[in-house]
Amino acid sequence: MKLILLAALLAASVPAAADVQADAAQAILQHDQAQLQADAQGWTDYLSKLAPAMQSKYAPELSQIKSAGAAAATVETLRPVQLRLEAWKQALAYELFPFLQGGGLVKPNATAVLAQVQVAAFQAVAKLQQNAVTADQKKFFQDFKARISLVTDAPSLDHLFDNAGFSRPAPLPAAMLPGGVAVVSGAAAPAPVRGLVIHDVPSPFSLDAADRARFAKVADYLKGRGASQKVIDLTISEAVRQNVDPLLVLALVQNESGFQAGATSPVGARGLMQIMPDTGRGLGVANANSLYDPSVNLRAGVRFLKSLGGKFSDLKKVIASYNAGPGAVEKYGGVPPYRETVAYVKNVLGTYLHLQGLFNS
Repeated sequence: MKLILLAALLAASVPAAADVQADAAQAILQHDQAQLQADAQGWTDYLSKLAPAMQSKYAPELSQIKSAGAAAATVETLRPVQLRLEAWKQALAYELFPFLQGGGLVKPNATAVLAQVQVAAFQAVAKLQQNAVTADQKKFFQDFKARISLVTDAPSLDHLFDNAGFSRPAPLPAAMLPGGVAVVSGAAAPAPVRGLVIHDVPSPFSLDAADRARFAKVADYLKGRGASQKVIDLTISEAVRQNVDPLLVLALVQNESGFQAGATSPVGARGLMQIMPDTGRGLGVANANSLYDPSVNLRAGVRFLKSLGGKFSDLKKVIASYNAGPGAVEKYGGVPPYRETVAYVKNVLGTYLHLQGLFNS
């Protein structure tokens, strides 16, 4: 019903609005093309100062990126080119400075982050568009992709998807390119890329068979401990929607409730993520009984976890604050010396690391 109403609203839009939208998208395209060309030219100049072997190894790919960027006719086709350039830069950086590989992931810049979430969104909507039956539905998804082209940051994309009643796809945790190298034009770049994550994303509505396969080993492990596939899918989808590591959320749910949606603690915490009614109200859940609804509980719990991640950069502090509250973590400058919290951090972190090993194996 929601899709029908939204499609009707889009169909009722005046032609002038579509023209303004197209003009705005074209302006964004031209600006970003110029930025990409300038960035690529800067790297071309830098590459010319390196040894001939490095030039012959990296110059052809950079030239192809520049050509592809210039040929892009829409924001949708330009975004993968921007990610391709980001992967190329990281491959070169890791070869020139091998010590970077031991320091963990290299974070992409703001342009790459936006490009990545937009590519994920374009791919997800394209899946839905392929399954559309009527002409109106196909047009709705095409118009929706045009709106994706206009966003200027990830929060705006969240807002766009929320208003349409969808869940925005976001990058999955710790994913690697096939074989650990950058995929460019169907070929592999010569150097490993560890910082940039490029992959297919879950559908905005639910995990399809291919997406579920990525978490198959994780799901098998959790199902052996009482979780259902449905709740596992809901947990992953909500974590992905809010751009929170699904493996961390799964680890929390496993330790909080054992994936039992009707769980209630002795102090009154409810549902999958064991949310107290007062905390739930602060997260927008007015009816405490709604916390037994898996979707409601996960939406509120992941939102709370995401806020803790914004407050603390250390994972142990984030986990400890979920159990003992951020005030206690701030008071002690780390994991509070409470027996329950110390054990909780150890258990959740252990589960999380185990799930990571399953996911990456």
